[in-house]
Amino acid sequence: MQICFWFCKAMEATTLKRPRISKKAHKDLEEKRDPLTSLPEPLLHHILSYLTMKDVIRTSVLAKRWKYLWLYVPCLKFSPLKMSRSKEVAFINQSLLLHKGPAIQKLSLTFLQSDAETHHVDSWIYFAKTRNVNELNLDFPPTSAFYRLPHFLFSSTSVTVLSLVRCEIHFPVKFKLSSLKTLSLEQVYFSGGEINDLTDSTPILESLSLTDCKGFTNLYVYVFSGSKITTLKIHESDQCSSNSVLSISADYIASFELVTSMSRGYYFIHKMKSLESASFGCNKVNCGQYKADKEDTVFEIIDGVRHAKYLRLCSCYIQVLCRNKEQRLNCLSFDATCLEIKTGLTQGELPGISYMLGHSPNIKTLIINIDKIHAKNLNNNSEGGEYWKLQEPIFVDLLCNLKDVKIYNFMKNLESKQMSTTEDFLAHLQNDMNFLRFLLKNSR
Repeated sequence: MQICFWFCKAMEATTLKRPRISKKAHKDLEEKRDPLTSLPEPLLHHILSYLTMKDVIRTSVLAKRWKYLWLYVPCLKFSPLKMSRSKEVAFINQSLLLHKGPAIQKLSLTFLQSDAETHHVDSWIYFAKTRNVNELNLDFPPTSAFYRLPHFLFSSTSVTVLSLVRCEIHFPVKFKLSSLKTLSLEQVYFSGGEINDLTDSTPILESLSLTDCKGFTNLYVYVFSGSKITTLKIHESDQCSSNSVLSISADYIASFELVTSMSRGYYFIHKMKSLESASFGCNKVNCGQYKADKEDTVFEIIDGVRHAKYLRLCSCYIQVLCRNKEQRLNCLSFDATCLEIKTGLTQGELPGISYMLGHSPNIKTLIINIDKIHAKNLNNNSEGGEYWKLQEPIFVDLLCNLKDVKIYNFMKNLESKQMSTTEDFLAHLQNDMNFLRFLLKNSR
């Protein structure tokens, strides 16, 4: 007891003699223990690049070192903004005015509303241009009057990535984006000029993406031998004129993606001898089938890309293979080592899937994305349960190189509320399992 009493007294005395630490000293001690604060400044800037500017500025209260860090961040992200509020405009103006970095790596502006005067946006883009911005992302809201890009942007020598959503482009007489490598345009309205004006004035452009761009009836995309473009993506709405033309000539494209409802009257996809990856789909919510007058066009598109090593087809293209003339199908053979198919595994699609598997001797990877079956296909789907068993004798020596099979949303259609009876459920279960059994049995 005496030892315990003495020990407690000693501890009490030690406590009384301990000097008090001021709040400032305590804060300095915490900063020394903070692992983030000890990181090099470029790494801190990289971490802050994932935040919006409002959150970046809030970090100034974290520690002494963070107080002025936001003034030098190379990535400025203002998202999302309601431009009807004057204080939002003032916030951007003040943030750019106080910024002290010698260069800007990235400027992103996303608007929820756009009632502000256009000269504000012009000044922000001009600020980015004077700071040699590398990546510029502008995302405007859907309005009746699109924001027109200022002409001085088309003389930038520093922009390497340009992403534009819902704005207007009117090209100056002469322009050149000498450093641009990636261009993404979505719902952009061309009030003057064509796509080829862009490709001709961007000598080192590598990736071009066009989504629902308007302002021209016909769409012509020509990629000549001197061009650096290797990736081309075109997504179209179903509002194209039935008399319009889509023509693509790109012998040196390595990756091509086309999403369309085939609403145009004419499609010309010239053979792409350097093509490595090709993806084709429709932009309909319910992926169905193209009209009979488009079957020859779809067949010619598939025929023109059969040398691609990666091939992705949606249900619309698969069903065309089911219905096309036998003598035309016999001449098709695909070089793909990776085949991806979007399908509901309905009875009408099974012959097309079988044809693709049987005429792709080099296939190593098969990716199946199971799409939702719609009410009109539910009854027909259950009748195809025995189809794959009948195909087994044909595939004895065909899937020799298949190594990887990836099936997404497998049996997801069994969750459909449209299956009201146990018989429907079991029929669809049997159909999916027969397909899986077929792949396992014939893939050595």
